[in-house]
Amino acid sequence: MPPKYEFRAEDIIQQGRIQQENLERLRSLCIAQNMPPMSDEQLILFLLSCDDRVEFARNTIAAYFKCKKNAPELFYNRNIDAEGLKQILDICEAALLPVRTQDNDAIVFGRLKNTSFTKYDFGGLVKLGAMIAELPLHKNPPDGVVGVMDFKGISLRHLVKMKPSIVRTILRYVQEGFPCKLKQVHVLNSVSFIDKIIRLLKPFVKKELLELIEFHQPNIDMNDFFERFLPADCVPEDYGGTLPSLEILSLDTYQEMRDMERFYRDEEEQIKSFVL
Repeated sequence: MPPKYEFRAEDIIQQGRIQQENLERLRSLCIAQNMPPMSDEQLILFLLSCDDRVEFARNTIAAYFKCKKNAPELFYNRNIDAEGLKQILDICEAALLPVRTQDNDAIVFGRLKNTSFTKYDFGGLVKLGAMIAELPLHKNPPDGVVGVMDFKGISLRHLVKMKPSIVRTILRYVQEGFPCKLKQVHVLNSVSFIDKIIRLLKPFVKKELLELIEFHQPNIDMNDFFERFLPADCVPEDYGGTLPSLEILSLDTYQEMRDMERFYRDEEEQIKSFVL
């Protein structure tokens, strides 16, 4: 059984965001190519991410399944109370914010709360980050996703743990298989060795994605940030915004993911049924 989403395909079509005939064409193509059974809602996510272009959506679907099937360590066992992810929740605060931008973009915000090098698990953080980035697609598909990462406390010792294989896998997924547009990425408290991080990313990242990343120094004027990038009502209070603290928002997000246990289980079975 395909994973069940909480929005209705017909509502997205009635809003004029997707054409009915394109949904039908995409469904036929996926059946012809022996893709796993997919709901209309799931197909619509890919059409939305590809501006309702059927061929692009078909290619994105193929990349989605390939990326996830080839990286079970990142995309299987999405249970945040399982031992691996439970440990990640102890070292970070990450949330899907409860508001969206004026362009209907969802906002994902994250930081380390325990910056000890010995506790740092890059793969686990990537797994959790992917889960949160996909969370807004479940109930009400956004037009895009904006990511905000606070690098406070990140050191060169953390950089050593950024495995190139995981970097390659998640960047391939973001650029080729993620069923939503990535609109912006903001790095707060950028570090002095950011050039080393970019050097690590470059072999795997397209120019278009690099251009979406904004690096902000530790002494950033948040009023300028609110004016140029995200308004104060889209930012947690510990960064000068009007939303609750990131700690509170992250706890709300983790509970929301707990409530999706059946969804994650069905999603994993769907991915496993994909034939490479």
